[in-house]
Amino acid sequence: MDLNSYWQENKRFVTSVAAGAAVFFVAYLVVGGRYEGAITSKRGELARLEGDLRKSHFTAGDYDEAEAENETLQAAVSTLAKGADFEPRERFRIDRAPGAPSAGSQYLRALSEVHDTLIPRANRANMRIDPGLGMPALSPTRDDQIERYLEALDVIDTVANLAIQCNVSRVQEIAVRIDPGLSSRQGVGAIERTQIQFSFEGPAMPLTELLARTQRPPDGRALLIEDVEMLASKSKVGDARLDLTVVAARLHQPAAEAEAL
Repeated sequence: MDLNSYWQENKRFVTSVAAGAAVFFVAYLVVGGRYEGAITSKRGELARLEGDLRKSHFTAGDYDEAEAENETLQAAVSTLAKGADFEPRERFRIDRAPGAPSAGSQYLRALSEVHDTLIPRANRANMRIDPGLGMPALSPTRDDQIERYLEALDVIDTVANLAIQCNVSRVQEIAVRIDPGLSSRQGVGAIERTQIQFSFEGPAMPLTELLARTQRPPDGRALLIEDVEMLASKSKVGDARLDLTVVAARLHQPAAEAEAL
């Protein structure tokens, strides 16, 4: 190839390429000289940080301390769960042994026993109470609902007897509300709540004593109170109204999840 002829024909192209290469080389020298130190420093810092990440930042003592703290927290969770999970008394539980009466029959028997002992006791103490005891007019038929109403009946029997001991004048109203999740597709969730609502009226001191005794009943089961309101009576000096909501709670959280906390 004749270089002279090539140069004559392509000298503008060759000149442009050479100029571009020269500019790129000069720019490379300038940028490298200006930022090479910073780049090298950052690379060193990155290498150091990667090395730190590979190292353990916790000692064996740290792990032992964390494990001990976890065991303490698990014990606290277990204690709180036992205190919150309502445990009905024996006569308010369904007997599922072979040959035992149906759940419905056991419910009616427990309701009759509570009614026949509690109402006369309240009458002798001059305490007025709803003879229906807040139970549904039509007996529940589903076993799961019967269980919840029996637990509510246990709470009602406990609170009413405490009210008699405290000389409360009137149990104005009793209402039971089963957790709506029991009959829904969504379910009850981790905590199921059966609410038992009471309205008491009478002198303020017995009502105050009743509220205190719900946390130290004779059988040792402190009742779980969800809501409480006490207002002075507008019609009689010294009297008050106490609205109290007690919850019979069921904890449905799997044991494996509780241990993982």
